[in-house]
Amino acid sequence: MRHPIWNEVGSVPIGSYQLDDLPGCTQVVVSHAVSIRKPFRGSGNGKRAHLDRLDAIGEYGYDYAIWTVEDNNEAQKMKLADTGWHLLDQFDSTKTGNTVNIYGRRIPQ
Repeated sequence: MRHPIWNEVGSVPIGSYQLDDLPGCTQVVVSHAVSIRKPFRGSGNGKRAHLDRLDAIGEYGYDYAIWTVEDNNEAQKMKLADTGWHLLDQFDSTKTGNTVNIYGRRIPQ
């Protein structure tokens, strides 16, 4: 399901993300397709949006979340480390040639 990311006062959509059940295990959510529009990057919107997303995941009742990020995305990796995500594994994508990190995090209820 696609969700908007709003500016700080909730009046302007500045990006979006998607949350989907992991097939075969509906208590695990896969967070993906996260994007923040370029004019809104670099001013704390990403971290705020990330924390809002974690709140939404908890409100939906998920127990665990999975996230993938390319290894060269230092800003995203730092956000994940700062908010309790754990690196589970890493692999080289045969489709893109990029190194992909898989992160996981328990979601407190």
